[in-house]
Amino acid sequence: MCRSLGQATPCMTAFAAGKAAAYKMFEVIKRTPQIDTSDLIKGKMLDNLRGEIKLENIDFAYPARLDVPIFSNFNLTISAGTTVALVGESGSGKSTVVSLIQRFYDPTGGAVLVDGIDIKTLQLKWLRQQIGLVSQEPVLFSTSIRDNIAYGKDGATDAEIQAAAVRANAANFINRMPEVRSQTYRIWFSSFSSCNWKQKEFQNCRSTLTVGKWCLQDVCRLMRQK
Repeated sequence: MCRSLGQATPCMTAFAAGKAAAYKMFEVIKRTPQIDTSDLIKGKMLDNLRGEIKLENIDFAYPARLDVPIFSNFNLTISAGTTVALVGESGSGKSTVVSLIQRFYDPTGGAVLVDGIDIKTLQLKWLRQQIGLVSQEPVLFSTSIRDNIAYGKDGATDAEIQAAAVRANAANFINRMPEVRSQTYRIWFSSFSSCNWKQKEFQNCRSTLTVGKWCLQDVCRLMRQK
């Protein structure tokens, strides 16, 4: 008995670390999110969406770092039908604006408005269906080209997927692959996994497939050639 306990002693540190990690994990599981993504019915859907976005007197800090304010009384208006670029150094809040528009977070003060209506009152699924997104890091899956693009719209047809590739200027390099012609974009995606710009092109395809009012592109850097 004593020998067994002695052999277990070196493992006690690992047991304590595991217990502490499990406590944090269960705290996350039990946490009730402020934004209920499972509620697909609650909220309004606008019949005549013009597309104006307004961030009005926004105060915001990320929940994990409430002592580090990102915005204080921040205001931004994006008129319907316009193209707007937010330019600034890393950490200035460009990606945060994108996250607030998608309602991944709610501001601690002020409001995000769509056509003058607070997005907190809108149906979350409907709101996000209006947005095509190209994020800084491409989010792609180990499946076919077709399936990766099809995530932009439920029930997308082959014709819609190919049309999205044309709009995103990605059709040329896809169609140069001989197996694509016979399999309608059903070839495996892994051959592009190491090429970042091609991954971005697939995200562009997905965003153009989304039947929405806005396209948000969160670009981390632009390269200027001499």
